[in-house]
Amino acid sequence: MKHRRTEEPAAGEPLPPWKRWLFMAITVSIPLLALLLIEGVLRLCGWGGYPAFFRIAGKLPSGESVALVEPAASKPYFFANPTRPGYAEETNFLMPKPAGTVRIFIVGESAAKGYPQPRNLSMQSFLQEMLGDIWPDRRVEVISLGTTAVASFPLVYLVRDAVRYDPDLIVFYVGNNEFFGAYGVASINSFGTMPTWALPWMRAARGLALVQAIEGLVRGKADESRTLMEQMVAKTVIPADSPLRAAAADNLEAHLGRMLDTAAAAGVPALVCTTASNESGLVPLGEGTEAAARFAEATRLAEAGDRVGARGAFLEARDLDTMPWRPITATEEAIRRAAAARGALLCDVAEIFRGLTPTGATGWELLDDHVHLTLRGQAEVARAVVEAMAELPGELRVDSGRSASLPDWHAYAERVGTNEYDDYRVNHTLRTLFGVPFMKRSNAAAHARFDAACRKAEESMTPEVRAAAREWQSMRPHAGGLRPITGMIARVLMREKKVPDAERLYTIARTQVPDYTSWFLEYTYFRLACRESQAGTLTDADRDEAAAAIAQGAFLLRRGYSQTGLTERYVGRLHQLRGEWADAIPYLRVARERLVNEDRVACDQALVISYCKTGDTRSAEALVSDGVLHSGRFAPLYERMRAGIAGPAAGRP
Repeated sequence: MKHRRTEEPAAGEPLPPWKRWLFMAITVSIPLLALLLIEGVLRLCGWGGYPAFFRIAGKLPSGESVALVEPAASKPYFFANPTRPGYAEETNFLMPKPAGTVRIFIVGESAAKGYPQPRNLSMQSFLQEMLGDIWPDRRVEVISLGTTAVASFPLVYLVRDAVRYDPDLIVFYVGNNEFFGAYGVASINSFGTMPTWALPWMRAARGLALVQAIEGLVRGKADESRTLMEQMVAKTVIPADSPLRAAAADNLEAHLGRMLDTAAAAGVPALVCTTASNESGLVPLGEGTEAAARFAEATRLAEAGDRVGARGAFLEARDLDTMPWRPITATEEAIRRAAAARGALLCDVAEIFRGLTPTGATGWELLDDHVHLTLRGQAEVARAVVEAMAELPGELRVDSGRSASLPDWHAYAERVGTNEYDDYRVNHTLRTLFGVPFMKRSNAAAHARFDAACRKAEESMTPEVRAAAREWQSMRPHAGGLRPITGMIARVLMREKKVPDAERLYTIARTQVPDYTSWFLEYTYFRLACRESQAGTLTDADRDEAAAAIAQGAFLLRRGYSQTGLTERYVGRLHQLRGEWADAIPYLRVARERLVNEDRVACDQALVISYCKTGDTRSAEALVSDGVLHSGRFAPLYERMRAGIAGPAAGRP
């Protein structure tokens, strides 16, 4: 008779506890390990996580590193509409911070970014100019981190990154998007109704590669006919007594408080601004008659000269608006409470602006739409910040006497480059915004006003300039920025032989794009070419400017930031401006292989001139012959180049 081994339990006998736990652990761990494996593979494929808001682009020969604001960093927060996310503008700066530099970051949403003004006409530029006048012995660097269409929650993580880049001061201009921004309480990208302590956990979950990959597979195609403003709205009616209003204020207070805590822990002073909105000009946007009736009453009080009554009624109408694209009293007070709780310096822009307007409630003088500032508004925020800095300690303290003696906003607007074509840019942007159905329904007069301004500007343009302006309208942002209309118009003015006007616009366009980009090289080249055309030669300062741009281009090429050939093209042309004909050749040869149509013809023309200047007419003739045979409709242009090879070849490309 065979006996069972004693270690085996009898049939139906329960397993020992340790075996049961082992079995359960294996049962649970197998799917977890499978999920971890899938997560790892997806991470290797590029899914998952959150990009840093800043990155190091590379190191310069001097040993300094080029750091830049990463436009795409906010994209994961737009999980419901990732093809139309908000973004910051790319901006470059050096690390470590150069000696004698005062570095200031502006944190906020699109209003802090300066929208709809270009970067040279934003509050950042005005603030930099004003502080430069007050501190002529220091290098002032004001960097906007304004990010379109986000609520305050994503900015918590931006500030955590920002304090690592040695700011001397952070200016907070936040609170515009607590309802409809990403992670706002009524946004399509919303978890804003969750407790504030739970949002970091939700953010972590949404950072999983598996979550992002599944969403990428099941997500439908974006409706490109709808603006970002339209796409962000999930809840179109928020009554005045809705708990979402208190939730928005609570979120803003909590998240701003965390940002201030982060700055304090890093030893960085903070200046907190309340945010302005269009209270007396913008008719309430939402449904319902109560807000509209109160707005109409406020308008009558203003016309009767009752400033106190009008102010109260306008603010009440704003708070009753069932589509609160503007900050409300509750969110405004949340900013003040957060600043007071942390002992942060407050710059009460909302109240300052009300004091600048005849009705006691801010209107069209300072606001272009609901929350975005006019050119004057940009300057007035900057001035308010400068005046508030009189209360800062140490070297950041601004002498109140010096700030009081600053020129008025018109003088600064001229200095930073206001011009008629950027006026057109802004008016067209606002015409588009007020063409959004819910905006146009309530504020048709605003749409008509901006449309009339655009039409009037176009009537004064030549047909060629008007065509360029309309071409600009069809372009999309690239790397967080939009190609400046000034640069496009300048190219037309050059063709029309209006060289001084072209130089002025190229000089402005150069300030509207980041350094270390092919756009910057392009505008530097054409600005210097205009100067040479007028003066017959370049000054030593002009030659130094060309050399500095060549060094930037060399950095881009070393780091592999060139796919289009434009960087090589303008590095070559800048060498030609300096008379370095042989140095230009290798860059132009690489560029021509990547360029097409008119751009390739222009590059070939430049290359032919360099060949001729260096005595290599054989290469010039071979290039021209190839163009005649293979360039199709451009063949006559190559025939003209062939005629030039036989004669003097000293002309500019």
